[in-house]
Amino acid sequence: MAVNTRSDAQRSRVLLVDGVHTLLRTGRVGFSIPELAAVSGVGVATAYRHFPTPQDAMAAFHRRAITQLLEAFSQIGPGDPNIGPRGDSLDRFRLFCAAWVEQSMQWGSAVRYIRSSSGFIERLAGGDEAITDLHDILAGVLAALVDDGRAPDLDITYAVLLWITIFDERVVYDLAEHRRWSAAEICEHLTRAVAGALGVGGGVPRG
Repeated sequence: MAVNTRSDAQRSRVLLVDGVHTLLRTGRVGFSIPELAAVSGVGVATAYRHFPTPQDAMAAFHRRAITQLLEAFSQIGPGDPNIGPRGDSLDRFRLFCAAWVEQSMQWGSAVRYIRSSSGFIERLAGGDEAITDLHDILAGVLAALVDDGRAPDLDITYAVLLWITIFDERVVYDLAEHRRWSAAEICEHLTRAVAGALGVGGGVPRG
């Protein structure tokens, strides 16, 4: 019975976080917990047990989006057929950019409504786990570019901040929805922008 209870609780939480996505994607930012429960097909009391406030629910959705992004990044390794036989750092950088755009196209229209009042470096210094994990994996990609002579010596944390700023989900959403660019077009332009800003040699995506 305890196992079923835990399983039911996990399922309810997933449904509620999915509900946050549905509400935010349609611009329903000021939703209530009863409204979230109705959209999610979950009882109101259950919804309150998981998320006492809408802000708690939105924070959970944001954490899930970052987790999905990190999981997509973790799939990009030496065995990837799009990475050269020497594990070329430029290939890896390019694939990270492509994965980032692909992920943002899935949840960016909702995540764009969730903004922290703290800056990226401030949250990093404060020990925000999701931000730290994101910083560290991107820093590794950039450090490899420097080590391979593909980029000049960089202030890595500043470079990560710049990369994140250019690949902001609001930028991806804007280009997709209001310029009608494809994911490939968005990836090409944003990758060029990051490569140019950081002095990455040959950082333009290959066709």
